[in-house]
Amino acid sequence: MKKINIAIIGAGSATFSAGIVRDLCVTPSLEGAHISLMDIDAKRLDMIEALGKKIVKELGRSITFAKTMDREKALENANFVLNTVQYGGHSYPLMMNEIFKKHGYYRDMSLTDISQLIFHFGLAKDVERICPEAWLIQSGNPVFEACTLNHRQTKAKILGLCHGHYAYLEIARKIGLDPAHVTAQTSGFNHWIFMTDFRYKGEDAYPMLDKWIEEKGPDYWKNFTPRFSDTSLSYAACEQYKLFGLMPIGDTPRFLGWWYNNNIEAKRRAFGGVGGFDSDEGWAQYLEGLGKNVKRIEDAATDASVRATDIFKPEQSREQIVPIIESLTFDRERVYQVNIPNKGGLVPGFPEDLVVECPAVVNGAGIHGIAQPKLPPRVFAAGMIPRWQAAETLVNAVIHHDRDMLLLRMLEYHDTRSFDQAEALLEDVFAHEQNGFLREWFNQ
Repeated sequence: MKKINIAIIGAGSATFSAGIVRDLCVTPSLEGAHISLMDIDAKRLDMIEALGKKIVKELGRSITFAKTMDREKALENANFVLNTVQYGGHSYPLMMNEIFKKHGYYRDMSLTDISQLIFHFGLAKDVERICPEAWLIQSGNPVFEACTLNHRQTKAKILGLCHGHYAYLEIARKIGLDPAHVTAQTSGFNHWIFMTDFRYKGEDAYPMLDKWIEEKGPDYWKNFTPRFSDTSLSYAACEQYKLFGLMPIGDTPRFLGWWYNNNIEAKRRAFGGVGGFDSDEGWAQYLEGLGKNVKRIEDAATDASVRATDIFKPEQSREQIVPIIESLTFDRERVYQVNIPNKGGLVPGFPEDLVVECPAVVNGAGIHGIAQPKLPPRVFAAGMIPRWQAAETLVNAVIHHDRDMLLLRMLEYHDTRSFDQAEALLEDVFAHEQNGFLREWFNQ
């Protein structure tokens, strides 16, 4: 039996950690594993540790847990490091958004992501120093920029993971296809991927999608009352498909197209209901859902009258993290959707030191990306290159401690009406009491 040490950084996450802990506990090959839980929120940390121990006891497993608020201690002897951190918690983007609004911006993530990137970079350097043979699995956003930055600037073994590519199954269900007989290929950048192949029972399913859009799309959008995060067959997604020639998948429709996002009326037309996940009301619903999830975890962990495995069913989720750990450790060869460096031109047209999202074969020998078809000119030139440029700006801002790079990024925004507007925004962002982290970094 191999002794596996897994560190979860940001273990108090209501979105990821409880599910990951459950997945670890129900994987027979991980019997005897040791899980080091690290977070700066002591209450959340206690809750996740209690949940893990309760699931292990109910299942009769021998997995062990330890908690710590010391990141370096958590990394000692780690074989895998799972990074799920949201810097500043969910209150931080709310604070930043108030500053954006003050300066005439509807919503923005680039400047919020900078704090995330600096944190992720520091963690990768710690992994390189303390547990250099460990795989650093990046799930905390922005995965695209964080993985590219850490691949270029550290020797840590970087792997980015997300579940957005599974949205092709949601599309299949909505157009009346049995997901059990559907396959798809997607590639691009994390949260910016396109479906390059779509098949039902071996036949091209794109004509079936075209028929649904033509015959049922108008009524669907007219009566569109989705949850805040349902974007897969939104008006925006289908219009982007028409414009680019390939269907955008997962979160891609949320970000691709400033014209869908510059005011609430545009967002409601594009995404229906409350205007999607990124509207003020959508974000409030998201936070409400997180609160309910935290309560669910707390009940499962601390209520003696409740079996944790009744709330967290003892079966593997669709998250890829734990199966990939199993594949790498025990040579269980499988194909996964991953974010890895573009070595060998896996997604044609991009440099080898840029991290791309694509399928890969994973086994005991490592992660082996599968070469993807060349993206159509419209997708490549008008869709991918602008996203690449935005990522390079943020990555280089962090590498070179270059505040003017952030100014250049804001000057590219369609909400920006003048140089002075963008400069004033940056001044207020850097002056805020919660952004001492940024001031320190960019004053180096």
